[in-house]
Amino acid sequence: MFMRLLIIAIVCVGASLPPGAQAQRSERCFSETGYCISGRMREFWEQNGGLRVFGYPITPLQTETIEGRTLQVQWFERARLELHPANPRPYDVQLGRLGAELLARGDRGGMPVNVTTSGECRLFPQTGIGACGQILAAWRSAGLQLDGKPGVSEAESLALFGVPLTEARLETLADGKSYVVQWFERGRFEVHPENPPPANVLLGLLGREYSPVARAPEVVRAERTTGAVPARIVASATGMDARIVSVGLDAQGMPLVPDHDVGWYNRSAVPGQGENVVLWGHVLRFSHAPRIPAPFARLKELRPGARLTVYDSNGTAFDYVVTRQVWARPTEVEWMLPQGSERLTLISCIGDKVIVGREVVDMSHRLITIAEPAR
Repeated sequence: MFMRLLIIAIVCVGASLPPGAQAQRSERCFSETGYCISGRMREFWEQNGGLRVFGYPITPLQTETIEGRTLQVQWFERARLELHPANPRPYDVQLGRLGAELLARGDRGGMPVNVTTSGECRLFPQTGIGACGQILAAWRSAGLQLDGKPGVSEAESLALFGVPLTEARLETLADGKSYVVQWFERGRFEVHPENPPPANVLLGLLGREYSPVARAPEVVRAERTTGAVPARIVASATGMDARIVSVGLDAQGMPLVPDHDVGWYNRSAVPGQGENVVLWGHVLRFSHAPRIPAPFARLKELRPGARLTVYDSNGTAFDYVVTRQVWARPTEVEWMLPQGSERLTLISCIGDKVIVGREVVDMSHRLITIAEPAR
């Protein structure tokens, strides 16, 4: 359910959206594997090579520990995509170094092949290893979109595949056949002379070879929180003192936003549970109730170091300190997912106003305010 949830559904004012104005879900599913991609993952997959570069998804978006860090990741046949929401675009999605990781697990070796006579070569000073001919051409044929310009630069190819870690060599792969291959940080290029170009060089299915475990969605269900729940939030820096009410999803799976209170998404964590506590609210007043202030009207004024206190229904106080604020696109749902540690995530609206019939019905971005437990 999490990945069907769009932050865009958190409307910024009280006016109802006109018929047809609600955003469509951004999910794309593949019958070949039964998994879906959505939000930023889908955008990245589609913009940077899609099926040819990454293959089909073979897990849902899930929480894993990568090099000591808890991250939201999704595995594909040829890659592992990792969400790093604190980074600016396009570096908010990064590829795992599967080539390096699999080689570190155990380099099977192979018979060296002389490819220097097969065309142009390029030496990579980072490793002192070169790539030549059709493998070099395949490396140059794709890359991450870094500058928005047409074509692929070598910097973009480097960002996608990394540098070579082995010379070209003959290896026996999973199908029992021998191929000329060359390992790079984030992929393995395989020469398949039986195929016409560009399929004569393919990327190895490193994601499948890694054998990741598809995990059930790590959602803190409302039925688990039968005790105390968030009831009030105070931020003295902005004069906020608002009631918190429990909210869920409507029949279409979209979030419900209370008119004048702060909403606690009741499938996120509760304070003190060690996970992501998600709150959202309006930033503009309702046209039919202009004297009632919006609870998150001054949220954008909070600065790192500002203190927030959330009181639960038992009266217990939980203190948090703002660490950062991030502008997010409406389809970026990863801020609402479990994060592997205690945090308070406040979602509001910011940016250019969307006006329909002389009323503001939305804004172009979401303001994500992150606060961590006070020490």
